[in-house]
Amino acid sequence: MEQNYFMILIRIIFSLFFIHILSACGGDNNIEKSVSKTTAEMPVELQKLVGTGGGTLRAYVTIDGDTSNRIEMTINPAGAGSASAAIPGLSLKSYTVLISYEYTQGANTLILATASKTVDLTSGSGSLSFLVGDYQDIGTHDDDGDGISNAAELAAGSDPWDNVCNLDISTIGNCTLS
Repeated sequence: MEQNYFMILIRIIFSLFFIHILSACGGDNNIEKSVSKTTAEMPVELQKLVGTGGGTLRAYVTIDGDTSNRIEMTINPAGAGSASAAIPGLSLKSYTVLISYEYTQGANTLILATASKTVDLTSGSGSLSFLVGDYQDIGTHDDDGDGISNAAELAAGSDPWDNVCNLDISTIGNCTLS
């Protein structure tokens, strides 16, 4: 009978030890919970627009063309020329990442520059950098059709929504820029 108590005690000790080991494993091992951070260099032409004029410069990151869930990036207010964002919920696959810079004044929004790249996270990690030279379209966005880009007009103090301008340094399109 004393031997039965001893065996029961041994079983209880092993059971407690086994439960302790299992509790240390955690219960969420098959769920990928990742937050990736993207930092993008800001085009030089846009760096001087931060905090100037009556509008707001914003940067956005869009994953796989999902514009309804794009994430607003934080533009470095110290003038360091970068924007960053945390991107939650990415799994181990490839993604197309679009960075866009937009200027909003009242009800009007202008696209100033965009850049797109693919990042492959299938190996469990990946690296993605956006450099100043990646924004090849910065001189092409011209909402008023005067031949001067939106970014150049904002930097010069011209109205990018009005194709009549008279700033005096160089003539481009319908406009002279100073």
